Amino acid sequence: MYKLFATDADGSLLNSNSEISDKNKEAIKEVISRGVIFTIATGRMFSSILPYALELNINAPVISYNGALIKDIYTKKVYYYNPIQTEDAIFAIRLLKEIGYHINLYIDDELYVEEITDRVEWYLSFNNVTVNAVGNLEEFLKRTGGVTAKIYAINDMKNPISIDAEIYDEISKRLTISTSGGGHLEINAKGVSKGNALKTLANMYSIKREQVVAIGDNLNDLSMIEYAGLGVAMGNAPDIVKIKADYTTLSNDEDGVAHAIDKFFLNKKTVAV
Repeated sequence: MYKLFATDADGSLLNSNSEISDKNKEAIKEVISRGVIFTIATGRMFSSILPYALELNINAPVISYNGALIKDIYTKKVYYYNPIQTEDAIFAIRLLKEIGYHINLYIDDELYVEEITDRVEWYLSFNNVTVNAVGNLEEFLKRTGGVTAKIYAINDMKNPISIDAEIYDEISKRLTISTSGGGHLEINAKGVSKGNALKTLANMYSIKREQVVAIGDNLNDLSMIEYAGLGVAMGNAPDIVKIKADYTTLSNDEDGVAHAIDKFFLNKKTVAV
């Protein structure tokens, strides 16, 4: 019997309009009413995912920043936080800027950038968050000693950057690198992942691994898909995610989360195509 359900947000719970469909809402409401622990595990900021979590009245803390933060949406109690330390952040930022990435930093659940560019505007178009333009980020971190929950390295959509193996390996020695699509890089403290955060959350509720279901659509979801007793890939996921998953549901524009809940929790028959 499954007792914990974790879903990714963008590309999974949310459709292409960044909305939760009525079918997904209904399925989630029903599964929560049956006592299943339901959470969202996302690369987003806590403040960015909070409105969705409140809309669903979820009954567990959310996992944000790819697993760096586990925080209660009602009391704001922090159960786990593992940020990138200042020196490691400066090291990664310097390397990534040199090859053309735009850098987002997340400090105290606010967004910090060097300047407002088209890539920042693109990011803000689907994230209603506070942004601070502070000039050179390395100097800002040296001055403030700030620690960041995550580094988000945004690719150039018009002329995509390909990170070479040497730089990737240098960063990987000190930090965790994942991607959420589009060639954008998500960088966290060593050991941070959605999978490890989901394991921490499951332990909080004394829920065994085989009682956990996790669903996602991209490479930064692989760790929780592989950790869960039942790992589910979205229909819109790349093949590498589908291969690692135990089951592939419908796409995020076809209520794939609701389909998975119906199949594995509510015993309703729907058809995946």
